[in-house]
Amino acid sequence: MADKPLYYGSSRATGPMYYGGKGPMYYGGGQNPMYYGGGPKYGGAYGAYGSYGSYGSYGGYGGEGEDGSLVGTITMSRMLRVVSQRWLSVFVFLLVGLIVSFAVYRISPTIYEAKSEFTVDMRRVTRSSSNALDETLPDFGANYAEIFNTRISDWRSEKIVLMIQQQYRTSNPASTVSDDDIVATLADSKLELQRNSRIITISVRSKSAQLAAALANAYAESIEAYTDEENKVRCDKAVSQTHENVEKKRRDVDKITKQLLDFRTTHKVDNLRSSRDTIQQGLSKTTADVLALETQETQLVEWEKLLTEVQKDPETFGSLASGVPRAEEIAKEYRAFQDASGAYQNLLVSYTENHPEVVAKKKELDYARQRFLDASSRALLTGRSTLQVVRNQLSMLRQKQSDLRNDLASVEQQIVFAESGLGKLEAEYGVAHRLLESLILEENKMRIQSEANNEIVRVARQASVPSKPVLPNPIIIFGIGVVLSIGLGLLFVLVIDNLEDTVVNLADIEGRLALKVLAVLPHVRRKRREQVARFLIEDKYSQFSEAVAGLRNLLDSPRYEAFTHCLLVISTQPGEGKTITSTSIAISHAQTGKKVLHVDFDLRRPRLARVWGLEFTKERSFSHVLQAANGGEKPDFSKLVNKSDVNGLDVICSLPPDGVSPATIFGSAAVTDFFEWARANYDRIVVDAPPYGMVGDVVSLAVQVDSVLIMCCPDRTHFRPIQYCSRSLTEAGANILGVVVNDVEVSNVSVFDPTSHRHYGYGYGYGYGYGYGYGYRPKKGKEDADAKGTDGQPVQGKEDESKDVKRKLVHEELADEE
Repeated sequence: MADKPLYYGSSRATGPMYYGGKGPMYYGGGQNPMYYGGGPKYGGAYGAYGSYGSYGSYGGYGGEGEDGSLVGTITMSRMLRVVSQRWLSVFVFLLVGLIVSFAVYRISPTIYEAKSEFTVDMRRVTRSSSNALDETLPDFGANYAEIFNTRISDWRSEKIVLMIQQQYRTSNPASTVSDDDIVATLADSKLELQRNSRIITISVRSKSAQLAAALANAYAESIEAYTDEENKVRCDKAVSQTHENVEKKRRDVDKITKQLLDFRTTHKVDNLRSSRDTIQQGLSKTTADVLALETQETQLVEWEKLLTEVQKDPETFGSLASGVPRAEEIAKEYRAFQDASGAYQNLLVSYTENHPEVVAKKKELDYARQRFLDASSRALLTGRSTLQVVRNQLSMLRQKQSDLRNDLASVEQQIVFAESGLGKLEAEYGVAHRLLESLILEENKMRIQSEANNEIVRVARQASVPSKPVLPNPIIIFGIGVVLSIGLGLLFVLVIDNLEDTVVNLADIEGRLALKVLAVLPHVRRKRREQVARFLIEDKYSQFSEAVAGLRNLLDSPRYEAFTHCLLVISTQPGEGKTITSTSIAISHAQTGKKVLHVDFDLRRPRLARVWGLEFTKERSFSHVLQAANGGEKPDFSKLVNKSDVNGLDVICSLPPDGVSPATIFGSAAVTDFFEWARANYDRIVVDAPPYGMVGDVVSLAVQVDSVLIMCCPDRTHFRPIQYCSRSLTEAGANILGVVVNDVEVSNVSVFDPTSHRHYGYGYGYGYGYGYGYGYRPKKGKEDADAKGTDGQPVQGKEDESKDVKRKLVHEELADEE
């Protein structure tokens, strides 16, 4: 099946150009449309279509497409065709759009935009238990996007607006801008979280560039002050209870200290006390050193955790205190990593991941990320070394602290023996002092933990006075103007094209009409209709002859053979070539050796007698015999047969009937008897029918035959009549095989090839009647040149040899075709 020509529906692109190869496709093809039946929808009655002699009017058609819309079915091929035909209209719309865009650009107010930036750092620790600190920590979200969405209501609150006004007045004491103008300007301001970062951008727009910059800076500074105030209140609340306990215990220690001093003065134990004091001083210093080292150890542990998390995920990096090892180096590499990440994300907005620029930027991002990880790794090693040193020192100090406490206990034991009362007081003092130290340590830890969980907001970049306005944007205004004007221009030309409602190309037929295109017949230039109809007899090797042969082979194929014993050829209006096509099909069938009957059922305007050059009386007129049969006479249809000059082809012709409507004849039983007689005596019956109109001639004939072919002529056939015809015949039970496209210029045949992606307009010429144009023979080779003598006359022998070569070529093409 892969080797079948394109008129069988094959997609093969090789073979002779007449049979669906690389040349124009004459025999059909398409993309699986509905072969039988009408179009998708049919709307409206058909008013006056135009007067065509005795056929009267066919019914008009409205301005909407077959899909019920004013524009019609929109396809890329149709848009390209319409634009190529009506580009001037689209250009006018474009010109008007540019003029309107320029007017909008000129009258739009000038708006400046200033941007400042601030950073948000929210460092969280794991909540292990419910305590006072956890109760004071607000839950803003798990990531910066949630924090931003949660806090934006606070950052746009009335309190922030008042702080911005105060900050603006402080920074610009000479400003004459009213508070209402400031509030109105801030109402249009925007806060936007930059993607994959902790940076929030404040955008303020105003007609004054200085005001926009000043308010953007005041906004960022106010948010920073507002957050610091919140953090202070939160920290004080978190350690308030512990601070009260520390103050209470401090008062108790002071009381015991006074008692000890009084007792010491009274009981004169200075020596022992001096020794004990010396030990206590050493112990206190050691304890303070232990506390300091423990605090340093805590900080180093936190830094180690932070740097370890950065090694796992660089995006979790926030900021480091100045005491962190290599803090400046890490910050520098992180900024480089952030810049590379931002540039990479910007490229992803415009390009895909496989774009060369994106790939190159990705490599730069990976290199910056590795440098950042290396810097944090070096800092982590340094921090761990420092932590180890601190722990060693802490171990030594604790050992020293333990020794001093042992010495102190020994001295106190001696004092106990001497002064039991003083020892009791000192014991009370030691307990109270230790409790105070633990409470102070607990308070410090809670304060450090509270500060670590604070929301840190800092101004990252001050806004500068903008030099260029952001509105009106000429790119946006003129871009929208161009897009809208082109869109309206396309809509306009599509509406105009739809109102014209003519068939232009293959997509129109198979797409809008849902009918199969069986063949495309090229333009044949002859002055008389009779010459065109008998063109197959005159030139068997022309393009037109090959096209008809392809249609004949398609009708004889297994797919259609059961439906083509009796074939009806119709059109929706005169001048579309149905008589010529039916004659050509009949001749082509007869040339294959079949017995063919060609019948003229166009009783209003019979043409076959003129085509075949026949003269006869009313006694042999088909219309008069059928008229007489209605009166009761038994017709003998064999007497109506006229032999043609084509072997195997018989013709039955008609004259206009006398005094009776052809519709009455078509509805008679004699018509049914005729078709029974014809089926019994002929291999093929080809019926030339009248054009389909408001009369019922064609409907009566369509149910008598096996199948129907509808003629279509580009730029002349209208959609609605052919849709109405297809629908009516289908509803009546007729079997519509498809459409034959007629009168196509050779240069435009490719437009009807579904494998072609080119779409052009048409320039069909119509001469007398049907107006056919040139066909052509196969190129004359050396055989044809040798077949003629020097005087131009054929040379016997060589002429026969040339004819044999031509016959051989034709037989080979027909063999490939079958």
